[in-house]
Amino acid sequence: MKSLRLVALALCWPVFALAQTSLHDRARPADAKPDAKPEVKLEPAKIVPHRFAVLTLLGDGVQLVSLGVTRSEAPLSGEWTATPAGQIDDAALRAVDQAVRASLPQRETKLYTSSTKSLFGDPAALFVDGKLTLPGKLVDGIRQSGAAQLLLVTRNRQEPVLAAALPDRVGTQLDGAGYVLDMRPAAQIGIDGQGGLPIVVPYAFIRVALIDVADMRLRREQSIAVARRLPVLREAAANPWAGLTPVQRLEALSALIEAELPKAVSALLPP
Repeated sequence: MKSLRLVALALCWPVFALAQTSLHDRARPADAKPDAKPEVKLEPAKIVPHRFAVLTLLGDGVQLVSLGVTRSEAPLSGEWTATPAGQIDDAALRAVDQAVRASLPQRETKLYTSSTKSLFGDPAALFVDGKLTLPGKLVDGIRQSGAAQLLLVTRNRQEPVLAAALPDRVGTQLDGAGYVLDMRPAAQIGIDGQGGLPIVVPYAFIRVALIDVADMRLRREQSIAVARRLPVLREAAANPWAGLTPVQRLEALSALIEAELPKAVSALLPP
């Protein structure tokens, strides 16, 4: 089984200090000496009713859809890897932590991400008959946190029409966090004799599920589909994507997530 690493983020905001917890298999090797220490079994953690575990599985892959760059008008879909790693998941964790703590003063969170890429795909594949299926070490880590409930943040694949700021006729489903670059306005000549400016739109299509940690069953879920157009300078019209620095690309996505995700989380939390 592929070893997993959980990244536990300290609960203070705005500064999130990273602390890593290794979950390697501690099975005693066959050639261990007689006086070797036996495997230490973790005692079941005491459940704290007002504590929530939060696991984000957004990853660093950002969908990049370009429109109007070919004669066929078919969208070109690729991917950009967000760097530094973990920034998109960190934005989601901050947003969920904010929403949980704002709901009731006594509520607290334990925050986790995973580096296992196989978990970043279709969120429906993580559930079997309404029960969340994660690698065993990951489930053990969540249960040892003492949390009664888990808020699971995943990508969500939806139609572009759900986000009003996106251009018309995108022509493909959007998944998770990403960008749409619409070069078609550049071919339109305005009354000033100059071509129209391209459209650059970061978006976030994300699902949040509330899971009972005791049996890992889905209780409720919410989703967000949001987008926001960015200004494009005329000197960057030929290649608006290159006109954005990696930091600006991440900041725009993080701002979307931190503004909209707390609304979905608040709708899931019990009164």
